[in-house]
Amino acid sequence: MSRRDWWLIALLVAILALAASANSIPNDFTYDDVYIIQRDARAQTLAGWWTEFASPYWLPRWGGDGYRPMTRILFRLEWALGTGSPAAFHATNVALHVVGSIAVLWLAGALLPMGAAAIAAGLYAVHPVHTEAIANVVGQSELAVGLLLTLAVGIYLYARRAGPLSVAQWTWIGVLYAIACFFKEHAIVLPALLIAAELTVVPDRAPARARLARLRLPVLLLTVVALGYLFARTQVLESVSGFTPAVPFQTLKLTTANRILTMIGAAPEWLRLLLWPARLMTDYSPPYIDMAEGPSLLQLPGALLLVGLLGLIAACWRRSPVTSFGLLWLVITLLPASNFIIPAGILLAERTLLLPSVGAMIALSSAVPWLYERVDGRRRMQVAAASVLVLLIALGIGRSVSRNRDWKDNETIFHKGVADVPNSYRLHFLLANHLFETGRVADSERHFREALRLFPYDPILPFMLAERYRARGVCGPAIQLYRWSFELGPYLRYGETGLAGCLLETMQLEEARTAALNAIRFGGRYANARRVLEAADAAIDSVHARRTRGDTVQPSVAP
Repeated sequence: MSRRDWWLIALLVAILALAASANSIPNDFTYDDVYIIQRDARAQTLAGWWTEFASPYWLPRWGGDGYRPMTRILFRLEWALGTGSPAAFHATNVALHVVGSIAVLWLAGALLPMGAAAIAAGLYAVHPVHTEAIANVVGQSELAVGLLLTLAVGIYLYARRAGPLSVAQWTWIGVLYAIACFFKEHAIVLPALLIAAELTVVPDRAPARARLARLRLPVLLLTVVALGYLFARTQVLESVSGFTPAVPFQTLKLTTANRILTMIGAAPEWLRLLLWPARLMTDYSPPYIDMAEGPSLLQLPGALLLVGLLGLIAACWRRSPVTSFGLLWLVITLLPASNFIIPAGILLAERTLLLPSVGAMIALSSAVPWLYERVDGRRRMQVAAASVLVLLIALGIGRSVSRNRDWKDNETIFHKGVADVPNSYRLHFLLANHLFETGRVADSERHFREALRLFPYDPILPFMLAERYRARGVCGPAIQLYRWSFELGPYLRYGETGLAGCLLETMQLEEARTAALNAIRFGGRYANARRVLEAADAAIDSVHARRTRGDTVQPSVAP
């Protein structure tokens, strides 16, 4: 194929990617964008950009989780270029998706005939599961890692056609790897992808042991890059993981076995989202995903799916190595956020499927040459196959465009989320927060209460509702909710400042003093806790003085 023809196909893929994503550019900041960009002053200046390498992704008051300095530096640059306009951020997401789709075409071209590679890239470009990563600004980390790892594996595959890689080629791969890791932690899987490529699709007749031996030094050097990244991450976050496990794993105190069983039960949801993403959701939380309490029949479909997937990889190893490689890519890139190895910060999220979908589309398209042989010369079957492909592309664009609109702003996405999944406790919680911030207090309380009814094990729910009540001066129910939240999540006890304030308001002075001291002890806002403590001490002294004089002292007000 000539270079001109290749670029014409690349242009077509770019057009498809634009068609599926461009209508997200007018969107506002939504969901995590609000906290990461709008309410984080770090994102709003280029001054001191290098300090991002010594700072967590989230501010401490929102958990202090994550380490993605390159993502945060890119946000700073976009804020400066667009003077804070969301359009600049969304346009960057769309550009990353377009370039990423062309990179998938380039990678697939090293594995498949150009027609099949174009189908893989076209399906990737319009895949609706990507809308969360594209339409939500914080998805830039996913898009950047997807692009960089696709390029790195592509360099490896094209270079291996001519023999071992040169020092310059390994250097490029190492640079891409380092940058990708600093965009988001799941990029760390690149060495595993290269080994999977070597063992499946690299055309080398040498024994596998000899080929892996040649990879020993380069993979060791990539490991040094990974260790350097992990060292920096650990220095900033004070742990290798750097993430608080998903709330259901914490509050239900699931064992490792039950966590794995939970995710086995959720495995069919991954398959559905990759193969037929007609239904997309903002959040996948209990009770939508069943939390395992030991083995049950609910995990059987997922177990059969996972066993079947591993069996398919083994069966295709020699017969269709591209299929095996695509499926291995899927498995390897899904593992970091799957909760199988370590607890992640989420149960399941559509944005985490962007990189795995590269492997899924390559595996699907590996069947195209086989199918072509069977329809060659059969006009009706060729027309039918082409019609199915066009229909899939059209459905992908249509669903992506409609889903992009759902991410227009928080008002739209939270209401749509609750309408789509009325039994998701977290969506009710997110909507409740939004309603309160926009002055609709009664509706906010209703959704808070519904969230608590659906899942009464998340300590953030009663804590946030208590904070809302305290802000309105309704301290009776606030005190009960504070105590409930601290019982569920002792790590929230830095928030005892709020409890102390309400106890002071209701003249429970000794308890207010204790709560203020606890807030200081557990890292709460010192100035606020100190004010409550001083007020409680003053009130206690006043009561003591009045009793000494024989004055009548009003009893404490019950909560």
